[in-house]
Amino acid sequence: MPKMKLVALTRPLPGREEEYHDWYNNVHLPELVNKFGLAGAQRYKLAAKLMGSDENEFLAIYDIEADDPMAFLGKVGAAAESGELTPSDAQDVGTCYTALFTELGERVVPAS
Repeated sequence: MPKMKLVALTRPLPGREEEYHDWYNNVHLPELVNKFGLAGAQRYKLAAKLMGSDENEFLAIYDIEADDPMAFLGKVGAAAESGELTPSDAQDVGTCYTALFTELGERVVPAS
């Protein structure tokens, strides 16, 4: 089964940081992982910007295994539209970036 990474670059609305992090860590990640059988998910905070102009300071990476990437995204979209997923209005949706990537080549590890 193909392995994929769903990545999301996001940030909270000003003054809503605590609510945003609580929703993301305690509601959003567990909902996606448990409802869609994801292998896992983890969030990261920007440590240093090296290039580019993206203003989002938080990254979430979701580990997915699915035969059909578009069918997977369709299920997530349908769950969001039906209210199965809990939305948050504390996230700045005007700046977020989300994309699904499939593996391309083998993982490179240190030579032994």
